[in-house]
Amino acid sequence: MKPLNLPVLVLILVVGAGFGAQMLETMAARGHSLPIAGWLTTAVLLVLIGVLLAYGIPLRRYMLESEERRTHPSFAPRRHQIDLPTAYRTVLLARACAYTGAVVGGIFTGQTGFLLVTGTGDPLQAILPTAAAAVAGIVLGVLGVIVERWGKLPPEDGEGAEEGAEAGR
Repeated sequence: MKPLNLPVLVLILVVGAGFGAQMLETMAARGHSLPIAGWLTTAVLLVLIGVLLAYGIPLRRYMLESEERRTHPSFAPRRHQIDLPTAYRTVLLARACAYTGAVVGGIFTGQTGFLLVTGTGDPLQAILPTAAAAVAGIVLGVLGVIVERWGKLPPEDGEGAEEGAEAGR
């Protein structure tokens, strides 16, 4: 599996910001009330960050222990265990969180920018919760990229292992 493409995630963030700002602009021009993110949105994103960390930290510990055992072999029992399906699901969750964070963070960043530029909305009731959701979305995206990189297999264990072994023969 190829690692996440960071320029694509940044592009998604920028397009999402443009969409969020344009959405509020269109609704304001038509006289509709503006949909504002509440604190619940930030809380849900923070829970998702916590879940990703709860699954990502054991993966990180296992990969660090594997690297340590590769450099210093030992017959001692492993301190950290993780099975392959759980590791794979954790990497997939991290990828999904990276894309979700880019989309959600972009949309709420655009909405926050619109609210700040136009002066629309109460700072405590509209701008602050929307900005908090934007920051939480961006943190979710960055953490998704980090956790996805934690699950990267070394070159001799990954997809290129067969080609490297055949080239050495």
